[in-house]
Amino acid sequence: MKTVLGFLLLAGSALALPPYLHTPAELSALAAEAPAALKKVVTTVVDKQVAAPSGDPHDYVSFARYYWPDPKKPDGLPYVSRDGQHNQAQVARGDRHRIGEFCETVDTLAAAWAVNRDEAAARRAGEWLRAWFVTPATRMNPHLEYAQVRLGHNKNQGNPSGMLDSRGFANVVDALRLLDDSPALTAEEKTAIRSWFGQFLDWFTTAKIAVAERKAKNNHGSWYFAQAVPIARYLGRDDLARTLCEESRTLFCHQIQPDGSQPEEIRRVDGLGYSRFNLEAQFQVVRQAAGLGLDLWHYTAPNGASLRAALDFLRPYNAAPEKWPHSQHEKLKPGFLDELIQQAAEFDRTLPRAS
Repeated sequence: MKTVLGFLLLAGSALALPPYLHTPAELSALAAEAPAALKKVVTTVVDKQVAAPSGDPHDYVSFARYYWPDPKKPDGLPYVSRDGQHNQAQVARGDRHRIGEFCETVDTLAAAWAVNRDEAAARRAGEWLRAWFVTPATRMNPHLEYAQVRLGHNKNQGNPSGMLDSRGFANVVDALRLLDDSPALTAEEKTAIRSWFGQFLDWFTTAKIAVAERKAKNNHGSWYFAQAVPIARYLGRDDLARTLCEESRTLFCHQIQPDGSQPEEIRRVDGLGYSRFNLEAQFQVVRQAAGLGLDLWHYTAPNGASLRAALDFLRPYNAAPEKWPHSQHEKLKPGFLDELIQQAAEFDRTLPRAS
């Protein structure tokens, strides 16, 4: 039976999806990468050479990758946008690669514990987690006020799109659940990390730039919910998580046309890649919502939009992305949709249709 909210709810129970972001097969694939992950050196936000505008090395800072010096200005300021053109030197000045490596490494090491009961991997994951969230000398301050700075703009403060930088935190809280019965962390350290995420979520749901991202109608809005929902669930705030899922559902009619096209993503220089990127976020929300008893996979918006239609719109280009009729500057490999197609098949198997 459909609820007044317009999507499916199984009374009082979660839907039949695994409780984690990764399927068993994905966990096994990640676990196989543990030997390389064990060798990675722990780095944190304090290792950057350019401090945030605050001067505090514990403040995360990153620089917008599509922004370049204005050649018409002696000092290049303010920087100008060149969509799809990566300013790698600029990005390297900040913490973006560090937070990405942290999230990916902990995800891999946690998988090795879950699949193989690899104690060395669990203990190494604990070292990374302590460094980022507990140890006073290296921990990150729980906010993103200086994420994706556009030099010369907004007094070099962060901007809403910077909320994308922490999307890997969804994997981190997933890893924390997987590691719960491991030797990675003490009870006191688990409490400290939970406190850190509590502060971060409070900031993420109230700060001006975060609230602006929450209102975004394109992939930025999707990725806001893809990380806010699992963090809320990790903290036991399921009521907030449900509210966020309901809010995420309203994006469908803004993002997706009845034929499955995503105009906000297609208009980008890398329209095919961004169309997939948005669905990746939405699929993460589907999995999290299912754990709360909500089925977003079978939901159809008033305008006829659905996630299934959006995936089907992209399917013809999975084997031949070069046939995409719109702009796609960055080359994609055949099979770039395979993971989402597999997830969709899983949703079809495990999420029952309304009767």
